[in-house]
Amino acid sequence: MTGRTGMDVPLPPAPAAPLKPKHSGPKHSGPKRKRAAVPDGRLFRSWESWVVFGLGLLLTGLAWWLLTEQNHRLAETRFRALARDLAGDVTERLDTYEQMLQGAVAMVDAGGGQVSRTEWRAYVTGLHVEDRYPGIQGIGYAKRVKAPDREQHEAALHAAGFYSYRVTPEGERPEYFPIVYIEPFASRNLRAFGFDMHAEPTRQAAMERARSTGTAAATARLRLVQETEEDVQPGFLIYVPVYDQTLPLTTAADRREALLGFVYSPFRAHDLMRSIMGQGASQLLDIRVHDGTEATPDSLMFDSATARDATFQEVLHVEVFGRPWTLVLSGTHAFEGSVASATPRAVLFAGLIITLLLVATVNSVLQDRDRMAELRRSYDALALARAEAEQANAAKSRFLAAASHDLRQPLQTLGIYLHMIGEQADSPRLRKLVDAARDGFEATQRLLNSLMDIATLETGVISPQLSELDLPVFLERICEEGRLEAAGKGLGFRVTCGGARVTTDPAMLERIVRNLLSNALKYTPSGTIRVTCRQARGFTAIKVQDTGPGIPQDRLHLIFEDFYQIGNPERDRRKGLGLGLATVARLSRLLGYRVRVLSRPGRGAIFLVEIPDEAPSPRQTTEIVTSVA
Repeated sequence: MTGRTGMDVPLPPAPAAPLKPKHSGPKHSGPKRKRAAVPDGRLFRSWESWVVFGLGLLLTGLAWWLLTEQNHRLAETRFRALARDLAGDVTERLDTYEQMLQGAVAMVDAGGGQVSRTEWRAYVTGLHVEDRYPGIQGIGYAKRVKAPDREQHEAALHAAGFYSYRVTPEGERPEYFPIVYIEPFASRNLRAFGFDMHAEPTRQAAMERARSTGTAAATARLRLVQETEEDVQPGFLIYVPVYDQTLPLTTAADRREALLGFVYSPFRAHDLMRSIMGQGASQLLDIRVHDGTEATPDSLMFDSATARDATFQEVLHVEVFGRPWTLVLSGTHAFEGSVASATPRAVLFAGLIITLLLVATVNSVLQDRDRMAELRRSYDALALARAEAEQANAAKSRFLAAASHDLRQPLQTLGIYLHMIGEQADSPRLRKLVDAARDGFEATQRLLNSLMDIATLETGVISPQLSELDLPVFLERICEEGRLEAAGKGLGFRVTCGGARVTTDPAMLERIVRNLLSNALKYTPSGTIRVTCRQARGFTAIKVQDTGPGIPQDRLHLIFEDFYQIGNPERDRRKGLGLGLATVARLSRLLGYRVRVLSRPGRGAIFLVEIPDEAPSPRQTTEIVTSVA
């Protein structure tokens, strides 16, 4: 079943539209067309791209700098915390050693200023100095010996079995402070036995400070007497004074007079600092320890640094028992690696990518803008062409209406003449010629009527004349002729309609139904044609169903176009003009009805005309549905 033409049922008469002369004014030329923007492959194709690129780089650089600064501040905060922790470990360790020395002082005080060598050894051995307190060389006791008592002092040590004992270095001094106890009493410490530390200026300065203040005092950087020629390290000593508790200790002079000796400890700086940094700090921090307030090569006591290009560095000053120390701390490569963050680099990389993407997006937007401008120019040209085409089409429709109206009278006269000639024809040959002329006349008359209908509908000179209609009676009257034609072709024909009344234009609705019936009869070789009506919510539907060949889905959108016929490529006028369904579409739009088509090849077709219960809105678009009912 195709875009089929129906029987010619005249539309309501319409006044003939006069043929207007064509306007001969100047032609309107559309806007000058410009070439559409074509991508040229350049990254920076406009100043907008450069602006976006510059802003993107600026924001990316700013974000990178801010994150780098933030990471640096966090790393610096962590470094300072580690540096202060390490400095605190140094002072805390030395405080611990002072507590051991104070314990030895308490032991001497408990003995009334006297302590035996055996008691001293037992005390130091119980401390497990070598295992628990690395860096300390031992704990000793230097006894105060006045010049008149020196010989008696040496004789007492000889009597105790130390036959080679003597106070060193030689020389006459008002008082001596030889080392009489030193534990562990072996190895390097044997070299210190009998040594008068008060004879050496650096040691003497610390001893006098301790003697006057009554507190622990540390020496400046020096070389210990325990040192040999191998693995020589800088060292220092800590002294704690021991007084005769029976004498007054109020003033510095009282304390100088009541002094019995010093409990002390010698320290090798490298061994001490390595033990302090052995808890993992050496992996993250380097430290240089200087004696005094200046970090000079001569004052260096310990240096763990392997490089001097550290990013993080801090100088701290601490006081070690009255002696200033300068700690120069710096972060190792391991520390810098631990605080390094990939975030700034990631932000920099991501920012560059995003910037390039933004530039590409801007280029795309600019290209779309150019395309839109071109489309607007094309649309304006098309709108102008469409307006001119509509004007030409309206002129054509007016011309067809006028020409069809003017041709109707001559055709009617010609029909009368043909009828009169047919009555007077007395030979078979003449009658045959008259019948052929009458067939051509009738075909021409149908063509003229169809053209007049199309022209009348397009010019809009007619409007629906609505009235109430008894639909069953209406369909029975229209289908009477279709029933006779179906019987002549051996087809079944059924009409089913309940009591339904609609408000419509009877003439227009009749033309719609007759054209649909004509198509069904023309393209149904066998089977049954059914005409039914049913009421639904909001509308009443008239259905014309056939058992013909059906309509291919790729042709459904074409069957309502003018002069379109499926299966008639040679344009045989005996098969119609292809204006039947075009007339149905125009009338449906004029009435505000919806026409639906449901078909599948080999299964026939169904045409549905839906008449709304409410007053219809004109110019509704015809809807095509491509499924089977």
